[in-house]
Amino acid sequence: MALASVHTRSSVPPGAWAMLGRTDLEASTCWDFPTQADGHPRAGDASFNGVTPARCAGNLVRRYSRPGELVVDPMAGSGTIGDVARTLGRRAISFDLVPRRRDVLRADARAWPLPDETAALAVIDSPYSDNIAYGRDPRCLGRISCRDPRFYEEMRRVAAEARRVLVPGGILAWIIADEYRGGVYTPAGFRLLTVLSEAFEPIDTVVLVRHHDRSASPMWEHRARRFNFYLRGFKFVFILRKPVGESGG
Repeated sequence: MALASVHTRSSVPPGAWAMLGRTDLEASTCWDFPTQADGHPRAGDASFNGVTPARCAGNLVRRYSRPGELVVDPMAGSGTIGDVARTLGRRAISFDLVPRRRDVLRADARAWPLPDETAALAVIDSPYSDNIAYGRDPRCLGRISCRDPRFYEEMRRVAAEARRVLVPGGILAWIIADEYRGGVYTPAGFRLLTVLSEAFEPIDTVVLVRHHDRSASPMWEHRARRFNFYLRGFKFVFILRKPVGESGG
């Protein structure tokens, strides 16, 4: 006699079952992408200083937004995040104080040209100090040292705009590194997370392994060993949620 089929109601949402087949999504909090364009060969410009790895952007977009929803990148640089978001069927708006492409709008990250509660996800790959000259505009946040309290005050203004534009429950992903320069270590990431936690609910922290930095050379490795310091090997990816039930800024 054939056994009768047993149907049980699963407590696991259908979306969670669908994720089981997405083995290209990262499962741990250590992300290591050897090349910038891995998986998205036409996204961004690998020669741009501090460029966001395309698969980092892809993981964030796929986990925290749905097709058709809006993804915002207010510090667009070479445009990687917007490129990846559009490839994955999302709407994307990218802007920068010094646009390097025609499809990147000119705007200040402290004043987003967007209405309230319109975005599902904002991804910010910000300067972490004044070590790279992104442009001559005196408003550039990359002209402020992370040792200066003003750095965190200005980043707080950027975060306030993210909170205003994100829908309740929307996600903010912020990429930043610490600084070691002139024998002084500055925990810029931890200080920024303290600021972001004032307005957002922390979800998790990802370590993003750094590749192809100018300091990744035998000469700098020799100096690090000789003078007893460490080269920066990773960036933080802080993932936070705008509280549900909270509107605007």
